Amino acid sequence: MKKSCELLFFTPAEKRILFGKSIGIILLLDFFFYQSLWALIPLSLVGFFYHRMEKKLLESDKKEQVREQFKELMLLVSTGQKAGYSVENAFISSYEDMKALYGKDSSICRMIQILKSGRENNVPFTDLWKQISSQLKIAEISEFACIYEISYKRSGNMASIMEKTAAIIVHKIETDKEIRILLSAKRLEQKIMNLMPFLIMAYISLTSPGYFKGLYHCASGVMLMSICLLVYLAAYVMSIRIISIEI
Repeated sequence: MKKSCELLFFTPAEKRILFGKSIGIILLLDFFFYQSLWALIPLSLVGFFYHRMEKKLLESDKKEQVREQFKELMLLVSTGQKAGYSVENAFISSYEDMKALYGKDSSICRMIQILKSGRENNVPFTDLWKQISSQLKIAEISEFACIYEISYKRSGNMASIMEKTAAIIVHKIETDKEIRILLSAKRLEQKIMNLMPFLIMAYISLTSPGYFKGLYHCASGVMLMSICLLVYLAAYVMSIRIISIEI
């Protein structure tokens, strides 16, 4: 699929930020735990895994944005159907509103473009929704694709079914959003606690110059700092997993 049709994508700026953060983490760990150029080689592995973890977190945030956009789309489609539009026309006619809300390069606008292009090429909407759900792997969109396919094949009351489906999906997304807002304070605490060891070490280094010097250039010191680093990394990964609980 062409890049213009990708629904979940990273901008060049986001890629640069991820790369820069990974390099920054490597240099930060080297400065506080080793202060050696040779340590940059093994620490690059930490940077690699940090990059992967941050990429997954960013992807999760992007999926949340798409879910919010999809909620607004379902509300518009429901309103469009009440105004007399068919389901397909209600989705396609919502493009301008979604463009005004989120911009033409947003995932939701690209989704509508896929629907519009598919209909122009006589591709069934059921196949298009399957394609969209397989790309995004978002539960609400996958569930909607299944419901739409079943409703379409059984030739049921599409307007009524879509209205009820939209109401259920919107309610679910709103509930999840409220839970995430409640967890946001814990996420802030987690970020602060992850920074605390470095702030403490920086404070000691400033107030007592040379305090850690004996740990950087001897085998026992390097081993001790390596153990401390492993403990810190284990605690960091654990904190990320606790905060990133699937709702």
